[in-house]
Amino acid sequence: MENLTQTAKIKKVLFNEISLCIAGVGLVSSMIFWVMNPQQEMAMDMVRLESQLESNEQVGVMLQKFKDNDLHEMQLKLNQVEDRQIDIMKGLSRIEALIER
Repeated sequence: MENLTQTAKIKKVLFNEISLCIAGVGLVSSMIFWVMNPQQEMAMDMVRLESQLESNEQVGVMLQKFKDNDLHEMQLKLNQVEDRQIDIMKGLSRIEALIER
């Protein structure tokens, strides 16, 4: 009987020791995750912001290309209008010369 009580006491002590170790490991891992979690969130936020910045830069480049293209087209149209005006002025000059004769 004495042997059984000693065995029970040893089992109880071992159980308590193992439980304490498991609790300690859980506490330490919880502390590590608690400390590391904000860093991981910040890293994810940085990646998200960098991705957004890259996307915005690409949109800016595309808009610049559109603007440049539109300006080029407007310049071509303006040149055409100027050429037509010059042709009209030449025609008017010929008409005036014919009328004055």
